[in-house]
Formats: sequence, C-alpha cells, structure tokens
Amino acid sequence: MRISLACNWKLDLLDLIEQDSNLKNVVNDFYGTPDMNFTGSGRPFFLMAKRNRNEIENFINKVHDLGLKFTWLWNGECLGYYKFNSQEQTKALNELDWIDDMEIEYLTVTDPYLAQFAKYYHPNLKLKTSVIAEINSLTRALQWQDIIGSEGVLTLSIMLNRNFPLLEEIRDTITCDIELLTNDCCLNECPYRFFHYNECSHASQTHDFLEGYYNDWASIACQNQKCFNPEQVIMCKWIQPLDLEKYINMGIDYFKISGRRYGTRWIFNALKAYTSKNFKGNLGEIFNGYSFVSDPLILAGNQFSEFSIKQEKMGTHADNQSIMLSVPEFDAKLKADLLIDFVQNLPYGGARCAENCGVSCFYCHSYVNKAYFQPEGGITESYKKFMSYLYNYLNKGEMFLSKEQRKLKNPVKESESNTYIGIPWDPKAQEFLDEVMILIPKEMQEPAKKGIGFTAERTAEKQNKTKVNIELLIAIILELVPQPFKRDYIEFLIEKKIKLSNYMSEAEIRQIKNIPFSNQLIPLKNNEGEIKTNINKIKEKQNKKKVKIKLNTKEEWEAYLTRFMKAYNELPDVEQMLEPIGSVVFQYEITDKPEMSYWQYINGKKMDWGMGKFSNGDIPMVIHKTNFETIKKVNSGESDPIQATMAGNYVVEGDVTKLMACAPLLPLNAKAHEQVFKN
Repeated sequence: MRISLACNWKLDLLDLIEQDSNLKNVVNDFYGTPDMNFTGSGRPFFLMAKRNRNEIENFINKVHDLGLKFTWLWNGECLGYYKFNSQEQTKALNELDWIDDMEIEYLTVTDPYLAQFAKYYHPNLKLKTSVIAEINSLTRALQWQDIIGSEGVLTLSIMLNRNFPLLEEIRDTITCDIELLTNDCCLNECPYRFFHYNECSHASQTHDFLEGYYNDWASIACQNQKCFNPEQVIMCKWIQPLDLEKYINMGIDYFKISGRRYGTRWIFNALKAYTSKNFKGNLGEIFNGYSFVSDPLILAGNQFSEFSIKQEKMGTHADNQSIMLSVPEFDAKLKADLLIDFVQNLPYGGARCAENCGVSCFYCHSYVNKAYFQPEGGITESYKKFMSYLYNYLNKGEMFLSKEQRKLKNPVKESESNTYIGIPWDPKAQEFLDEVMILIPKEMQEPAKKGIGFTAERTAEKQNKTKVNIELLIAIILELVPQPFKRDYIEFLIEKKIKLSNYMSEAEIRQIKNIPFSNQLIPLKNNEGEIKTNINKIKEKQNKKKVKIKLNTKEEWEAYLTRFMKAYNELPDVEQMLEPIGSVVFQYEITDKPEMSYWQYINGKKMDWGMGKFSNGDIPMVIHKTNFETIKKVNSGESDPIQATMAGNYVVEGDVTKLMACAPLLPLNAKAHEQVFKN
C-alpha cells in the first residue's frame, strides 16, 4: 500500500511522520501547491497556508531527506484563455523550471493541454491525473493513459470507488498505476462538484481578476443536503480504512488522503487511521467535507483577515466574516465499527450506484439508523438552523446588505457581553491582543481581531476553560497571524520575554526567523513611553554601513535612478521574488520636489520605471508620498518606510494586500543602491 498524503506546508507534520517508522514506510508522496499559482487548485487560497519560495523549498527538501516523494498540483479546472497567453505561459514555464530544480517527482494535472505542455518542456516529470479530471469510464481511462504515459498515475473519479466491477475492468486493462481518493465526502453524483472546483480554481490563481474573492456557496449547499438528509452521508463514495484490503487485493496501487486545508493533527490522525486499516471510531473525524468547518484553528490556512479585505472590496459588509465563523460544531457521528459489512453487501457489487443510488436502490438508507448518530436538539439542531440560514443568506445576497437592511434573522444569538460567544477574557489576554493588533495594518485589524476573538472563545469552550487566558491566546495567534507578519509576531514575543519553545518546535522557530519582516508598522511603547519597532531594533543590532547619496538636480536624480533600476533587475533571484506579486505600480510622489516624482511597475519578472506619473489606471497602484531627503535614504537602505512613517515623513496609500505581498522586496533597495556605487 502506498499513500499520497495531503501537504499543509507545516514542518511539524513531517516531524511526526519521521518519528513513526510504520507511517514513514507507507507514505509514498506528499501533494501540494502554493496558496496561489498559475493553474490554481481545488481549494481557495484563504484555506491554504501561505508560504514563500524558501519555505516551500525547505519543506520539499525535508520530504526528500525522509526518502519520500513530492507531487506538485497543477490541477485547476478552469484557466480561461490565460493558458494560451504568452506572458502567463512564460510564468508557467518558470514554475515548471522551479519544481524541476527541486527534483519534484510528480505533477498532477486536470487539463489535457497543460499535461501536454508540461510533458513537452519537462519530459522527466511524471504526470498524475487529478480526481477533478473525472475519469469515470474505461474509455476515459485509456484516453488519459495515452496523454500521461505508462509511467504516470491515473486518479479515478471518486464516484467509481464502490463500482467494483468497473474498477476491476480498468485495473485489468490499464498498464499505468491507479490511485483512489479515500476520504472525500462529496455528495453522490454531486450537482455542485464541477461548479465548485471551477470556482476554487479561480480563487487560487495568481491571475484571477477578482484576486481570489470567493464565497463557498457550494460547500454550504452540500452541507445542507447532508445535515437534513443524513442518508446522503452514507451515499458519499468514501472508502473507510476497514475496507482497504479489498482494494489492495484488486491491485489498486495508490490511496490518496485528502485534507490540505486542515492542520497537522487532523492530517496525521487520518494517516494513522488508514495505515492501521482497523479504524473503528467516528469516520467524521477523518473524512474531508463531512461538515462545514468554520474554525480557523482547525484549518491549515491563516489568511482570513486578508480574505475579509478582498470581500469588502467586492462589496460585502465587514460582519460577513463573523457570520461565516459563527457556524456551530457538528456532532453527528458515523461509526466505522457498525459499517464492517457495508461494502461486502453492496447491491450489484456497486455497479449501479451512479444511476440507482437514492432512486430505486435504498441500501445506503438502511445504514442511517444503524451507523449514523445525530443527537436530537442541542448542538445538532443549532447546526442545522445555522446552515439553513447561511444557505439562504448567500442565495438572497444578504452579504451585500448592511445588518439593518437584512430580512433574514441570524439564529445564533449575539452575545450580550463584550465577548464574541459569551466566554470571558482574562484582562491580561485582552491587553495582549490589543498590543498584537498594532503589528497588523490598520485596514486588517478589525477582521483579524474578530477571527482571533471568535477562535479563542470557541477553543476555550472546547477545552472546558472558564475564560480566555494569555497562554491560550498566544498559541492561537501563532496559528492565525497572517504569514507576512509571522516574523513580526515572533520578535514581539521575544521582546515580551515569552518562551517560544512552549508553543512551537525549534524547526518552526528557525523557519519563521527566516521570513522577512513585514513593511507595516510595529509600534510598541517601552517604559519611558518612547515608540519603537521590532524592525528598528533588529536593524540597530545589524549595524550595517550604509552608502549615502548626494543628488540635487532632476538630471542627477534621473541618471541615478536609471543605474539603480538596472542594478535592481540584475539582482540574483529578483525574477522569482517579483513573479508571485503580479502587476502593481509603486507611484512615488515627492512632496517638496514634484519634478523628482517617479514610478516603478512590476510587470511579470522585471521592474520597469519612469519619471512623473504612471498613466495606465487599470493596474493596481500603491502610492508613496514623502519628501526628497527621505526617499533618498529609503533607496540607499539608510532608512526604511516604517521608520519614516513613524517619523511622519512617509505616507503609503493603496491596496493593502498588494502592499503585504511586496514586503520581501524592501531589502533589495539597499542591494541595488550599493551596486550602483560599486560600479
């Protein structure tokens, strides 16, 4: 048995597997992709962990050090005509070059054109088909085998998982390896499935016009079916661990465990269950899509604050995130020990499941009262009511209306106290959260505080704590703080004399310390009332020698910028750093010498520039307003925008999400400046 395991980009997952030789021996490969890339994938960006190139490379290197393989996902379902755009194809080739440099073994594809594209330019990459390709017949399996080659892997449609006669026919005919997705809980013959994957693709593509904006209507519609019609849970084409031997004896090569959106503990428990082949507990704990998960602490991603900003840009109201985070727990249990004979007795060996299930065959219905337990009232009833409300909330477009204009009544009673769900806070925890919020840009503070607040109280409730204390809060913020501010938060904890090893491993600490600081304000008041920043403190310790410049006329300044931009574009790895950011313009407005104003335009993999004002208004813009002396110091590295902003000499306006993405570029200024004066 070989398992392909979901990757959440968290090193502690690798640490747990490294410590268990049985698990290490059964895992063949991890599969994953960045939160946003060229093709997108089957999950929206905000559920995925954000990682930069160095972090991704470190993770994959450790996978290889463990003797395991990696599968890169190129499985977005819809790219429109971007896949034929020359500029986007150049980015795609750069991505393929990069994964080839990392010696990644497999590439998962959905689109036959992109499969041929990848084979042509990188023939050494082995191809896997995505479950999204919906290989649901022998004919389609043969066609895809021709596309990917005999060394590839066919991942069949999950709808075939119980059709044993067809599985046997495909296995006997196909020469390449076959993989089945085990723990997916999509509805039987789901009407939302293709639409859902299509939207998720767009919500994770770097070229998406809406920048990943997405409301997960399909998941909510799906979950309404399951919680009001529990037979739908049995009808889903999951494979339980107890039945794996039947598939192995048939000659199935790979078993894929989904769950990229989940945290480490969830993925690890699912892996243990399938490795043992003897799991007899609640299958809901290892099935992906069993319930609508709203708790950010359970999920891999920590981008709810950034996503909330994108939503508001599209016209939703600020409390939309609070509504999505208010879904109660789902306590219905599906007991594996009462499903031991389920597969063995399938009518027609499952051959007619697609057309008969729930129409003329009600075999699955007979297991609802036998193996599925959904307690009446209490939490379950609250869950049903809220899911119904959420479904209608989206259908009626009430997220675009203010609270006063909405006609639907939220079934979750708002807390009468100043808490989120009624769990009190230790004053020290509340003070700590207020201080941490200063690390986050002003535009993100409200959604970030709500997300952390909800999660802290819900976690305290689950752990039977009477209040939210500071230790719980520190751990939760470590999980939820947006990736660009992780380093800032770590330095904040160090200044607070908080022992990091109580909350994370040494490997995780090292990884975060390699992340650049954000380019946002990080003010902290010391005992004398002076304002400091963590970045300032680190830079003072570094005590680097800076080169000063003396430029006074427009001609001198323009000549300097010409050399500066040339040096900038020639810096090592600048292409890789610019590429994920996409198109954005930095407009520098020099307040005391307007004739010195200029712009920088990130276009693909280089930085263009020009004097004066940028003319194309369709490209996202970040405006920097400052005086001439300050901009000279910023370019030389003698100062940075954070220091200048705190001194009142620098103002930044524009798209906050673009600004966050550009944070790693800040150190390049000093490098380019030094190159100018070396030459």
